[in-house]
Amino acid sequence: MNLDVIGFAFKKGISLLLMPSGTIFVCLFFGFFIWPLKRRRNLARTLFVLAFLIYGLAGSAPVANFLICGLERSAQSDNSTISASDDNITTVVMLCGGASPDEDRPIADRLTPSTRLRVLKIRELCRDNSNIKKLVIVGGCARPTGCPFSEAQISYSWLKELGLPNNVDVSLEENSRDTEENMRAVSKIMEQTPFYLVTSAAHVPRVLLIAKDMDLKVHPVLCDFQCSQNQWSPWDLWPNPDNLGKADFACHEYIGITWLRLKHYFNKVLNI
Repeated sequence: MNLDVIGFAFKKGISLLLMPSGTIFVCLFFGFFIWPLKRRRNLARTLFVLAFLIYGLAGSAPVANFLICGLERSAQSDNSTISASDDNITTVVMLCGGASPDEDRPIADRLTPSTRLRVLKIRELCRDNSNIKKLVIVGGCARPTGCPFSEAQISYSWLKELGLPNNVDVSLEENSRDTEENMRAVSKIMEQTPFYLVTSAAHVPRVLLIAKDMDLKVHPVLCDFQCSQNQWSPWDLWPNPDNLGKADFACHEYIGITWLRLKHYFNKVLNI
């Protein structure tokens, strides 16, 4: 295993630990190991209570919704609406959002819900906009241990099953492993050419920060909205794994945005 793989695995590991589900696991893990030590039982109790509070909050609908809504509202305020002024755009890029390497499952079931919704949005956009002539699907393998097929390959396989206009030329980028690498790959392919970018609404704020650094002419096309405007009932306070997953997704994006802003700050300080 080379240093690049080790560094990537380390970065992913840190990100997982900082998300609510990762923090819960860490608190429970150390709490159980510390509990037999009588002098450290207060610390173990604190860890158990902390895990309980994080799950109770992050797993509740109001908190998870608050986290994801902040990202999606930011994306909508920054979004370049598709209009007649965008008629000169002929290329659409899709960022994959995860896939399973399990070859025994049907193609659609191997894609995460986010990736499936992005593929459906791509199909809709290509069918409704006759100006689209080129599609670039971006996504390699996010697992440090490797995958038999890239996320881009699996996404394209399902897209072919769904049907795509014959006049759309499709190319795959299969080497990038995360959002930053995705956008670097897109930068090499698109350069200064304007293009539509399809990804989850909550993912857009981080993507646009990276695109701004690379001076890319991005027109985001939002999908996979998870923010709910429904009125809450007492039942929504009860935690569940779906809400915890939504909170994890939102926190992953906030962590990524924070990391990008820290890099900007330190780069500015070092340049002075």
